[in-house]
Amino acid sequence: QHYYITNNLRMESLEDFLTRSTEILRAHSDGLWAQKNELFAGCSESIRSHREGLRKSREELLAGCLESIRAQRDGLLQTRDSLTMRSCELFASVSETLIAEGLIVNASELLFERQRLLADKLRSSLASKLKIFIIFFLMFGLRRYHWNSEETDISLLFLVISVAAYYLHAVSSASAPPVLFYKQSDWMERLLDRCPCLFKPYKPTLLWGWSGHLQTAVLGKMGRSVNPLLPLVRRSFKLDDGATVYYDTFDPPFTRATATIVVVPGINNTSEKLYIKTFVRSCLGAGYRVVCLNHLGSLKDYPITSPRIFGYGHTEELSRLVDIIKERYPTSPKILLGFSMGGNVVTKYLGERPERQDWFVGVISACQGYDISKQGPYFLTWDRMARLYNWAITNDALKATFYRHSKVMAGIYDMRRVSSATCMQDFDACVMSKMYGYESHEHMYKDWSCSRLLDNIKIPMITLNAVDDPIIAPVCSDIAIRQACKNDRVLHIQTQCGGHLGYYTGGWIIPNGLSWLDTSIVEFCGALLADSKHQDEDSGDNSMVV
Repeated sequence: QHYYITNNLRMESLEDFLTRSTEILRAHSDGLWAQKNELFAGCSESIRSHREGLRKSREELLAGCLESIRAQRDGLLQTRDSLTMRSCELFASVSETLIAEGLIVNASELLFERQRLLADKLRSSLASKLKIFIIFFLMFGLRRYHWNSEETDISLLFLVISVAAYYLHAVSSASAPPVLFYKQSDWMERLLDRCPCLFKPYKPTLLWGWSGHLQTAVLGKMGRSVNPLLPLVRRSFKLDDGATVYYDTFDPPFTRATATIVVVPGINNTSEKLYIKTFVRSCLGAGYRVVCLNHLGSLKDYPITSPRIFGYGHTEELSRLVDIIKERYPTSPKILLGFSMGGNVVTKYLGERPERQDWFVGVISACQGYDISKQGPYFLTWDRMARLYNWAITNDALKATFYRHSKVMAGIYDMRRVSSATCMQDFDACVMSKMYGYESHEHMYKDWSCSRLLDNIKIPMITLNAVDDPIIAPVCSDIAIRQACKNDRVLHIQTQCGGHLGYYTGGWIIPNGLSWLDTSIVEFCGALLADSKHQDEDSGDNSMVV
């Protein structure tokens, strides 16, 4: 009984202890939860107030930055305006001083000198890169190049690094926007706004496109990378001396033509040349009709009907063709376009009789030389391998065409002198000057050059040349720069690379089917036609279909 009583008391004490402990734990837990909630509420309030403070600080900071930027911009604008005014005043005072001293004729001469210095800097860039490459090659390639030496691998590594550095430098330098020469005017601003390609870098084909010689050689021997099939109608007409001239018409296949582009190709070229075909394809895609003049005697399957071939500045064939185009498409807006020698022909054609300019919206000339008299002496030098190109043009363009029609030419010209001619001057002295009735080829060059007639052209004109063009003399490109600086309707575009009519772009080895020249000229045509609201209405044509 004593044990039982004692055990019951202990159980009661244990139950009391557990009850009190549970109450204490419950009270303590309630206190902890209350403290946690208070702590979380305090933290949330602190975070909320801190976030609001940060937002206000950020807004104040942004407002201060905007105020500072606005103030700096206003200050820079005021500084720019003041500098512009001071530059104009300085330019005017310098021009007046030079005019008073008789050093220049007008203010445009001073601007031309500045632009000419910029062009000279561009011309010398590729030569500078070549010198750098040669120095790297000599320093690291040849100095330690011994096949039995342990340093052979190091030498080869330095040589590879030199070549890669030169290549990357050349490619990055070649990928630059064109340099534009023009006189400020409202019309020029509108034209430039419509030609975004003039403000984007021209990127040539990576492995070889930065070389003007390679671009020119690839165009001359291979043409473009595509050969499009185009719908054409070939027609012909006869001249007073019995010569038969052929021309091709390309119409858009699925739409009505909105304009007519009259194309005169380069020396001894026709519409069968790939660079003409790719350009025609671009024009057809834009909805333009193309009429291409095939130079007299250049079509291989069509014999000549008089003892005469094409002339570098003879405009009779183009004049008759334009008369036919005016009759056939009287209301269609027309643009004259000449490539290389064709650029000289179209420019001379417009300058001979200024009233002809009323028939055209504008004229575009690509890679022409402007002055044959200055081009001739350059072709006799080895500057940029000009003498080699002179020999190639003489054999592939002039003598080949002459021999192809030798049956008609026999008995009129000295065949021995023709066969011994190694340059254009020799061929022109014995054939071309006699063919067109000039006393000498020098007199013929002077009469056929368009440079003396450039001031007569009042319609919009766009000229294009490449600095690395090995065929065109640098002094001839200066003629276009001078004309653009004094005529607010002339825009001269000068690219750092592109060669002679090459302008390949895209790809590592195989370029794109369309060149930069194709797409850019189509864009130029669209800019010239932007203000024209003529409608294309076709009429009859009395020329014979071949």
